[in-house]
Amino acid sequence: MPEAFRAARDALAFLEAHRLAPVAENYTFALAVVADPGSDLARAVAAETDGGLRLTARALETLSERHLAIKRDTTAERESAVTARANQLGALTTDAQTLTRSLSHDVSAMASEAENWPDATLLVTRLADAERELAELRRDVARLQSDLGSLGTARHDPMRDAATGALTSEGARPIFAQLAEQARSYVLMIFSVADLAGVNQRFGHAVGDNVLSAFVANLRRVFPDEEIIRWTGNEFVVVVTDVALTAARDLADEAIAAFETRRLRLRGSGAWIGPVRALAGLVVGQGDDQDAALSQARADLYRATVEGFAPVDG
Repeated sequence: MPEAFRAARDALAFLEAHRLAPVAENYTFALAVVADPGSDLARAVAAETDGGLRLTARALETLSERHLAIKRDTTAERESAVTARANQLGALTTDAQTLTRSLSHDVSAMASEAENWPDATLLVTRLADAERELAELRRDVARLQSDLGSLGTARHDPMRDAATGALTSEGARPIFAQLAEQARSYVLMIFSVADLAGVNQRFGHAVGDNVLSAFVANLRRVFPDEEIIRWTGNEFVVVVTDVALTAARDLADEAIAAFETRRLRLRGSGAWIGPVRALAGLVVGQGDDQDAALSQARADLYRATVEGFAPVDG
């Protein structure tokens, strides 16, 4: 019981630290994080909050869907099937126990009336052994039923990038289809992390993935109502509607400036990775001209790379 209280306190402290409401869904999430610090969920939270950032409600919702709700969905069918079979087996063992008790009683009565019947004692012993075996089997079934809640492994959502949780280009199709259908104008932004190749070379691709995850977390804070799309390895697309190009550029600059101030560190040693910058290209699009918009945004991103950034020396 002390462990349960400690976990409850830690979960509430987690919510307080991240300024999240202590509602049932958030508490369940926090409890899962603090209960298993080595879980995929806890590691994803660490990536989102790397550098002292707070976990947003939107990030919590995304992580819940990916690491909690999806896991329940993937095991639901198997859990239902195993539970049904366990219940059937439990019913069978109950019937068998009733039958063996009845047979044991009848044979015992017969044995008391025929003391010289040697096979009767043997049969009573065997029936008693069978009943004990069935009782053990029933306990195993009950144990199986109680363990069902912990079965299952998380399934990766093919519409989301495994490393960052951003939508893939395939997962973003509905967003662009809706823009085309409504013939709406929009601002398309392409971001990239400068010198990602250098980070990968110096520290390894795992650290590079952590840097990208931190950058996506940063984008989510600036664009809380928009999906972040990992278009290619080091291209992240954000599409906003009903926002002027000037206002969108201000938001992009805010995201870039906020990321530049973060002191990203290696998780093992705590050593500072060094300054890591991001760049952006923006363009106004209309309706279904998304390919053209992407090309123009890339051109703007390339200009920003050439004019505003000198790669960090390895």
